[in-house]
Amino acid sequence: MTPAAQEAADSRRILPTAGLTCLRQLELIDLTASLGGLDCPPVALAEISARMPRKQVSKATVSSAQGFLRQGGLVESHGGAISLTAAGLRLAQLRGEDSARARLFLRDLWKSTWLTTSAQQLLQQKPLDRTALADQLRGPYPAERGLVLVDWLDYALIVHQGEDGLLRLPQVEQAGRPSPAAGLPLMRAEEVSALPDDKFHAVMQAYEILLASLRGSPAAA
Repeated sequence: MTPAAQEAADSRRILPTAGLTCLRQLELIDLTASLGGLDCPPVALAEISARMPRKQVSKATVSSAQGFLRQGGLVESHGGAISLTAAGLRLAQLRGEDSARARLFLRDLWKSTWLTTSAQQLLQQKPLDRTALADQLRGPYPAERGLVLVDWLDYALIVHQGEDGLLRLPQVEQAGRPSPAAGLPLMRAEEVSALPDDKFHAVMQAYEILLASLRGSPAAA
């Protein structure tokens, strides 16, 4: 792909492939990191395809994952190979250390991207179920790709699913309400990572508010 063609591709909304789940695409990033190491040289798509954990996937499926991951700032394309960006390598490293920090890292990385701003605009109006949000975000793409995008949004803590099954934006501290950081229990990283999604979001928000208060700055939304 020429630089001009890649720039044009990066300027439009690219949805993740439906050929791999969100978690399998994360495994693809992890594998690329392990094969490439800290220098992040390009790794052949065929090698990634053959060495994917648990079950081999086709080279075409690996190739189809490139667009979204590239637009998300995680990989760079090199013809028949890909390499991780510095952000992609950091995500893989954090996933090996602490899944909670990995998810927060990805949320911050994608803070200003179209998928975050679009989801925020939709969910500020009202909560939506997964299918409805996927349909609103997917544009001309097939429904399956929209659903995988919603899974990415959930992984990156951009949205969270409540007990009623509806997706909402993470709660933020509101004026006049007690800070959720009050009485926050001390928890090990593995305990936080094992929490159900709704409790995980609440604990992450509480820690952010607590850290912001210690810095003397308002909590980030």
